[in-house]
Formats: sequence, structure tokens, C-alpha cells
Amino acid sequence: MNLKYISAILLLAAGLFATSCDVEEDYPIRTGEIISEITTGAASVTAIAAEVTGTVKDLTLVSSGSYEVGAYYGTAADPTTAGSKRSGSVDENGNVVTAITGLTTGTTYYYATYVTLQDKVTKFGDVKSFVATAAKVTTKEAAEITSSKAIFTADITGTEGLDPFETGIKISLSADDVTSGITRELGEVNGLLPGTTYHYAAFARIGDGYVYGETKTVTTLTQQVEYVDLGLSMMWAQTNIGADSESEAGTLFGYGDQTAMMTSAKLEDYTASDIAGTVDDLIYNLDLDGDSPMKSQMPTHAQIAELVKNTTQQWTTIAGVQGMRFTAKNGNSIFLPVTGYRNGETMVADVTGYYWSGSVSSVHGDYANTLTFNGSSAKTGFSKRSLGLAVRSVRAYAEVNPESGKLVFGDIEGNGRLRIEIYNEFGATASNPPIDPSSIKFAKNMVVSFSLTGITGNLKSNAAGSYVAGLEYSDPSWGVNYWSNLSMGKYEAMVTGDGTYTVWMEVASKANGAIVFCVDIAGLGADIDDWSKVGVNVNTIKLDADVEQAVNQSIVNFNNKDGNGVDGRIEIYNEYSSSGAAAPGAYNSSMKFNGMMLVDFTLSGVNGNLVEGASASYRTELSYADQSWDPSYWGGASYGGATVTGDGTYQVYTYLKGNSEGAVVWTIELYNLWVQLADPSKVNVTINKVITPGKY
Repeated sequence: MNLKYISAILLLAAGLFATSCDVEEDYPIRTGEIISEITTGAASVTAIAAEVTGTVKDLTLVSSGSYEVGAYYGTAADPTTAGSKRSGSVDENGNVVTAITGLTTGTTYYYATYVTLQDKVTKFGDVKSFVATAAKVTTKEAAEITSSKAIFTADITGTEGLDPFETGIKISLSADDVTSGITRELGEVNGLLPGTTYHYAAFARIGDGYVYGETKTVTTLTQQVEYVDLGLSMMWAQTNIGADSESEAGTLFGYGDQTAMMTSAKLEDYTASDIAGTVDDLIYNLDLDGDSPMKSQMPTHAQIAELVKNTTQQWTTIAGVQGMRFTAKNGNSIFLPVTGYRNGETMVADVTGYYWSGSVSSVHGDYANTLTFNGSSAKTGFSKRSLGLAVRSVRAYAEVNPESGKLVFGDIEGNGRLRIEIYNEFGATASNPPIDPSSIKFAKNMVVSFSLTGITGNLKSNAAGSYVAGLEYSDPSWGVNYWSNLSMGKYEAMVTGDGTYTVWMEVASKANGAIVFCVDIAGLGADIDDWSKVGVNVNTIKLDADVEQAVNQSIVNFNNKDGNGVDGRIEIYNEYSSSGAAAPGAYNSSMKFNGMMLVDFTLSGVNGNLVEGASASYRTELSYADQSWDPSYWGGASYGGATVTGDGTYQVYTYLKGNSEGAVVWTIELYNLWVQLADPSKVNVTINKVITPGKY
């Protein structure tokens, strides 16, 4: 019964209206041009009363004394002609609320929202119905709460014989508008946002009338999103926003809706500009990053294009959910599940993944750019901003870049060391720090890259020429720290002149801030001839860096070094041997690093497989040359080797001066082992991990 008139009004053509009048009553009544929309909403019902809702748009165009809103109601199917009128109230958004009392329990009532203009014309919304009922709903406490879901239940009584009848839960971010919140079935509700407080009330619906339980609150758990280094400009999250696992679609958002509660299909209700990394970003106000100094954000259109271009895609199934796995050149990967999409309040099941970028389409402003994939391909696309799509967040690598002009360096402590003071609460940088010390937050490792100039050709005649550099660090608790003894280990660097060097550290618990943070280079301060020529720069401080390189285990083999019949060799890659034939140039594009390389490996088949009189002790070290043969290392250093005494796990490492890219020869030598094995074919090797802190 939309747009039904009580009074017959002659609608005149626009050109016939007077352009000015002396009094308001002289204006013709043109409701079609004033009221753009009138609807009848739901009713909140008890046994003897009801509160009915509706909308009237746009009363802002007329004065408050020129209209009346409310509802007509009665037991007849058409209350607009045979019902009673009750006036109500309307807010600035056009939401109408009308209280109706004096109802009879068990009776069906019909109602419609109305607006009357200047007491001359009345328009109605559609007719709906409710049953005045003594049914009772008790909202129960939410259970099994995670960062993205919870179970909602209720006790409902007194609904016997009422039909149609349904139950559910209303969820809102505000206690004041729970009844107009999103509707979900009782039971597990997913797609909630992490660390968010929701207000909810269970309901029973009879016709268009709702009986509500009391309103309660639930706060979802906070979520620290894990990110994957794909070797791209940004790291990509392992899970969707509003998902607990990689196979869950999570929350579907309209473009720019930070609440995840909007279901409007109107474009004007959604953001019409680029939002990635801004205050309008869908995930801007979510606490997803734990101790990371970097903040999660939506990907841009360019970052989605980069993901598609620089990964291989494979359609696969995880936990029964279809989706696409994106695998990077470094071997790391992420899985994105199919999502379907939401159009208004309607969920559209589709064996396709639809993911928002934070960029509006440059072709048509009604659309925003997306990542779209199905069983055959992945590509950039675009969708109407009013649709509900999934979001997979990205985050910048955790890096801190000191202000080089504020670094303090020199033989600061008078002990012959060259100290680079990044921050020291007890030193010169305390009053003018190159970094914000509170930004140094990490739970796994910290990698520092620094450059020296003016060293080569500027050393005293009796100078050593090579110097060990290491970190000196403590957080404010003094409990998380690393104090290098400046002897060459896996965390140190060997400084031999001008160049870029990498030092690092690992921790077993979280570091939060810095109280002392320096790089010391043993003996170099005493050997410098002219300090005015020396330049120092700390290039990057990487926090919780991905320091591991991917290894092609299928081409790793154990053989006899150079066919000499004496030494064993673990061949990780050799361009001139079987591994090179199996995977030519395997590491040329996937491996780039500065400084340290460490290989962790496991041997088996040695125990019980040695000839009589064997020493059972074998010196072991790393050999490596990058694809240009420089840098390279062929053993002989006083550090980085290991002694193999049988089956077990071992580590070998070396420090390579300069940037290494790829590999031409990459082996682990086990001197004298081959000749002392009874049966070399029984020996098996597993490369557990390869660590290059200076990975880039």
C-alpha cells in the first residue's frame, strides 16, 4: 500500500507553480518532490504494547511545524482506511518511532508508517503486522569467544501456536540501536572484528513484530596478525580480517565501512576516495599489530597487481575450502579462500575470491579496485563500492631508519673501539636521539645494516686491517639484551674497510624499547689515522626480519668432494654437478643478501657406518661463491666451522664482504669423512634452514 493518499490532491505541473507566496499555506503540496522515501519498519512487541518503526526521507526540506509522522494501526488488514492513528517522533536521519499501547494479548495488528504534510496530504509506507504476545526472550551470555566469532544463545518461551515464527540475534556497536543492528541466526556468528565490543539482544519474530531479550555485551579477543614475507614491497597477512584461520573468508565490508555493520546498497553511503593507509582505511582502528612498530592497512591497487605479477598461483583446497595459493620466488606463500560477496543484506555464494584494495577505480568512481580469482586465474578487477567484499591486509616491513646526522660515532669510551651510538640513555644521543627508542620492539630478532666510508686508505701503518663488529643492546628492563664479545660469531661482522656490513641478534622474549643501542667495532678506533675522513651511516634497523632463505631440498646430495676419495661433501648447489643439471641457476634470482650466511643441517647414517679405526671426528666448514664468483669463501677462517662426530644437527657459517646474489657453488665440506665410511650411500642429509640476516 505504498504512497496511498487519504486526501485527493491535484498535482500541478512544475511550470504552473507560483514562484513566490506571502504565506506558507499558499504553497502547493508536492509530496513527490519533498518525500523521497517512506517505509514501514519492524515493531518491538509486548503483550499489551508495541513500538513500531519506519523511515521518512527528506523532511529536512520542510519546517518542523509543517508535518506530522507516526503510524496507523488496527486489526483490519488495511489500517490506512480502517485503523487508528498514533503520532510519533522522527530524528534527523528520518527514523520514525511510534509507541502504541492498550493492545490485546494474542491479537494480530496491522500497521503502517505515515507522514502528513500541512494537514493536507498523507503518504504511507507499506503495511506490516505483529502479534501482541506474552512471549518471553532471555538473552544468554555469549560463549566460545575468539577474535572473529562467538556463540549466541537464548531461552524463548510462550511462542506456542504463533506462526510465522523465527528466532535470532541482533548485534550492534551501540547499546542505543541494537534493534536496528545486523541480524544473525542463533548459534555461531563469525565475521566479527577483533578487539571490538558488541551489544546484542536475542529476539523472537512473529510476523513483523519482535520480542527482544535484554541487551548484553561481548568483546572479541584481540588478534595479532601474522605476516608473510613474499619478497614484495609489503608483507601480506596469513588470514583475512575477521578470520581465525587462513581458510575462513572473514568479514565482508562495504568500501570504507570501518564498522562492518553497513548493509546499504546505496553508493552514496560509502567512501568515494582512496583509503589505503588513511584514517578511512577499513582496518585503521583495529589493533592487529601487537608489538610491531608498523601498522596494518589495506593493500593498494598497485600492491595487488604486484602480488599477482610476482607470484605463481595454484588453485587448491585447504580445510575443505577452495581458494588460491600465491607462492613467491623466495618460496613463501599465502592462501586466500573463496569469499563470494554481499549485495545489501543478501549473501551471494560464488566460487570466486573478491578482495578489496584501498584504491578507487581510475576509470569509474562508482567502483573500487579489487583482487579477483577463481579456478582458472587471478587478476586485478573492480567492484561497486556498495558491495561487501573480504579484506586481506598488508604491512610494511618493520624497519627503523635513524637520522644519520644525529648519530654519534668515534672512540667514545677511549678503549680503541669505533662505537656507533644509535641511542644511549647515558650517552650523547640521550638528548638528541637519532631514533625514537620506544619504536625498537621485536620478539624474534633485530638486524642492523651500517655503512662505513673513509676507512680504506686511512689506517695507521701497523693497523690490523680487519675488525670484528657487533651489537651492544638492552631494552629498558635490562632483561632482553645482547652484548657482543667482539669475537667473530654468527651475530658479528668482519669489517675490512669501506663498505656495508650487517650485525644482528636473536631474542627468546619480547624486547620493548631501547636503553643502550650501539654497534662496536673492536680495535678500529685506535687504527684510524684521520677521523675527519670517516663517515658512518646506519642504513636500516629491521625488526623481526625474515632472515631465512628457501632451499631446494630435492637437489641436495652427499658425495665425494672433487672425486678425491677422501673428503665428504654436502652439495646444496653446484652449477657443475648433478644439482646444477637438475635445477640450473636455482638460486640466481631468489637469493640476495649482505654479510653472514649460516647453514643448519642434519646428518644421519654415520653412526655404525664407520670403518674400524675411524677417528669419528671431522672438521666441517662452508664453501660458497655467488653467481659472479665474488663474494666467495673457500674455508680456512678461524670461525664458523663445526666438528661432526656422528649423526646429529650442526651449523656452519661465514661472513662474506659485500652483496651476494645467487650461487654458483654452495657446499659443506666434511674433511676425511668419505674415506672412513663403510658405505657412503647410507648417509642422508637434510638442510634445516639457511640464515642470511642481511637478506634483501
